[in-house]
Amino acid sequence: MAKVYLYKAYHQDNENSNEVTSISTEDLQKVLQYTAPDIYAAGGFALESDFHNNFRPEPQYENGPESIWAMQYSMNDGTTYGNLNWSYGLIVPNIPGVTDGGCDFYKPSQNLVNAYRTDNAGLPRIDDFNKADYDKSRDYADPRLFLTVGMPGLPYEFNRDFMMDRSATWSRSNGLYGYYVTLKQNVDPKSGYLIKGSWWGTPMNRIVFRYADVLLERAEALAQLGGSHLQEALALVNQLRRRAKQSTAAIANYESQYGVRLNVGQYTGSYNQAQTLKIVKMERRLEMGMESERFFDLVRWGEAASVINKYYAEEANDCAIYNGAHFTANKNEYLPIPHAQVAASKGNYKQNIGDW
Repeated sequence: MAKVYLYKAYHQDNENSNEVTSISTEDLQKVLQYTAPDIYAAGGFALESDFHNNFRPEPQYENGPESIWAMQYSMNDGTTYGNLNWSYGLIVPNIPGVTDGGCDFYKPSQNLVNAYRTDNAGLPRIDDFNKADYDKSRDYADPRLFLTVGMPGLPYEFNRDFMMDRSATWSRSNGLYGYYVTLKQNVDPKSGYLIKGSWWGTPMNRIVFRYADVLLERAEALAQLGGSHLQEALALVNQLRRRAKQSTAAIANYESQYGVRLNVGQYTGSYNQAQTLKIVKMERRLEMGMESERFFDLVRWGEAASVINKYYAEEANDCAIYNGAHFTANKNEYLPIPHAQVAASKGNYKQNIGDW
């Protein structure tokens, strides 16, 4: 209900566009109602002590305190393969002699990696994060970067037997889409939780909705309401940033052994509504990176065309396929309604705008 009301709050009432026409205070208050902390405390929900625990296949980490709604998968349940998650099979890297034939889909972008850069105070470089590509020898970074994105020069899934580099092992396209690999959906090939059947599968649950999302939705509603709500919005962001700072168990040796520089700070100053909204939106990107929320967030905010077209222009330097790419406002925000459904509705369905 919290998520439904958050999306509903951003009204798109002009039938000739998908632009946000107003933001409903009443709907935002509903978001606060359904994100009230006591509701979740009563259900035993809370942030994991370590961000990485949300993306581990071991049974002791599944359905943890942060997991509110997750698709359940299993192994060793009396069937040949168990109820494995085969949907992630296409994103396994093509490691010779280990995952031969892995398709290496769903690759993180350079833009996302750059977003995790932090300044000397440990705060995100919201306004200039993409002016230079992340360089581990020079830049500070949020620990969530190394728990979200596998990078050349670092161990894949925290296993030193699989050091990532700029080769076809880590990019079947030989670098066309870059050499980064998603970590949240993959597992250590030697952990016993990557299973070879007709394809690759894993028993790791797929978290659809986690408590961090609740905090971010509440922070967004508070920021949009403004005034006395701004400090609470920032406090929620800081709660996630404190958790990020202590999420280093899997990467405890990254600073000493691989030369990365970790730095996560808190927002302690005074921020107006516009600044607070930028902070909340940036934190949402960092926390939920590679969890399939970003595009829908941009559509909700009415920012899809401006952000994505800027992304195409900048990312083309690292990924040539974006040369000439363009997001068309008032068309590409939503898929067309299938013709069969329009026809079957006998005039009750009106096709989405955009000359589909």
